[in-house]
Amino acid sequence: MAFEDTIKMVKYTRRRDDRMVDAIKQFLFLAPNVLFLKDYTDEAEAGRYVLVSREWERTFDLKSDSVVGKSDHDLFPKPIADDLRRDDIHTLQFGRVVTKVNTGGSRYNGWKPTRMALIPLKVLGEDRYTFLAGFALPPFAAWTEAE
Repeated sequence: MAFEDTIKMVKYTRRRDDRMVDAIKQFLFLAPNVLFLKDYTDEAEAGRYVLVSREWERTFDLKSDSVVGKSDHDLFPKPIADDLRRDDIHTLQFGRVVTKVNTGGSRYNGWKPTRMALIPLKVLGEDRYTFLAGFALPPFAAWTEAE
């Protein structure tokens, strides 16, 4: 294979990868669920939101433009932000998917408790978890039956 052919393949792959990343971002933003992605790469800037879904925007009444690049402490009252940060750190250190219950719920689910799954992510062979994804899970069966 000629050098020029290799360069063409790399450009095509990069372009294709860019399209896939764009499709994934659109999927996450448009998904009918509370979803978020936080960056814990840099200790000084740890816990900054990278992406939130449209449902996250509606639930917390905050727009993505005003959330991305900020941490929980920039967005929520200190006790709530401290709890969120503690759960994030625990999940990243544990290195497994963690399910937690947010007892406060949200105004969109009638303030019922919400189960959240927190997912630690390693990127490109990094030796530690540097991103944290989260999403709301369907309610417990007992909660829906008791209503």
